[in-house]
This record gives sequence, C-alpha cells and structure tokens, in this order.
Amino acid sequence: MPSGSHDTFRHREGDRLRMAAATAVAVLAVLAGILLVNLFNGPPDSDPDDAAPAPPAVGTPSRPSTPPQTPSRSPTRSPTPTAVPTPPPSPMPQSAPVEPPTAAPPPAAPRVFAPVVVLNNSRLKGLADDAADRVEAAGFRVERVGNYLSRYNVPVSTVFYDPEDADAARTLLETVPGVERMVPREETRIIETDTLILVITRDFPAGDQP
Repeated sequence: MPSGSHDTFRHREGDRLRMAAATAVAVLAVLAGILLVNLFNGPPDSDPDDAAPAPPAVGTPSRPSTPPQTPSRSPTRSPTPTAVPTPPPSPMPQSAPVEPPTAAPPPAAPRVFAPVVVLNNSRLKGLADDAADRVEAAGFRVERVGNYLSRYNVPVSTVFYDPEDADAARTLLETVPGVERMVPREETRIIETDTLILVITRDFPAGDQP
C-alpha cells in the first residue's frame, strides 16, 4: 500500500475514534446529569395506596378533610295542610235548677156560721128572697127576710156583725157571691141583734141559684 493512502486511512480512523469518544462522553454526561437529578429529587413516587400517611407536624393543627359536596336538591314542597274547622265545644249539661221546697199553704180557717137576717135595700121585689136562697145554699140559716128601714146609708151589699160574729161574717163574705164588704155593727145605727144582718142593694146578683 502506498504511504499516502496509509496516512489517509489513519487520519480517517482517528476521526472515527474521536467521534466515538465524544459520543461516549456525551452519553456519560447525560447519564451523570440524570443521576444527579434523581439524587437531588429523592426516590421516585411510590403508589399512594401503599404509602402510609405522614403524621402531622407537632404544633401544626391538622386541616380537617373537606367532606364531599353532595349535590344540592331542590326543596320538595310539602302539601299545604287544609285547615279543618274545629267543632265548637259541646255545652256542658246544665243541671235543672233546684227549686226551693214550696211552703205548704196555711190551713184554711174553719168556716164559722151564724143565723142571718136578709134585708132588701132596693125597690126590686123578690130580691131579698133570692139573696136568702143563696145564703142558705152557702150553709147559713136565714132567720127572716124583710126590707131595710134604717137611715144608715148602705151603698153596696154589706154584712153587719157583732165582734163575736166576725168569723161568721167573713165566711158569709167569702162564700156568697154579691156580698162586697163587712162592717162592725157598732159603727152604725142599726139595732142590735144576735144575728148577722145582710143588707142587699139593687146590684146584688139575682136569678139562677149557684
């Protein structure tokens, strides 16, 4: 081989070796850089499921975990309750008022009778006889019948009596219709007798017997 070709071959082989060495140096530099980066940044991240949670630092309050947000729901409207009318309270049964015991009426006074003289102080004939019939129907005994001749004015049918015959005069006043009043004889000028004196006027009811 000629010497010139040999030198050229050597020159080319030297260039190749230098390029290979430069490439190796570059690769080593890259690997060294990666190694340095890994050393400064720590080991690669482990699986979060396998890693235990780091304890909180002393004196630093742990931040509570935020609960997951539940999607808000629109409030459901409850049906409006219908007002039910309250029935009025039933009235309490009222007890019947207790009536005070009715006092028994006083016993009726016993009827007292006495003989009666019937005198007519009117111009109506037969009026004294009608009055005498009514007096006897009431239970009295009629002594006689006649006309009234005294000056003592008798405006209505009246029975005159002595004090001892007051009860009999009251009985005659209450039982014979038409007799309107009773007067003590001592207040009049009528002569004294032992009987009741009934003086009737024209207003005394005559006709049918009671």
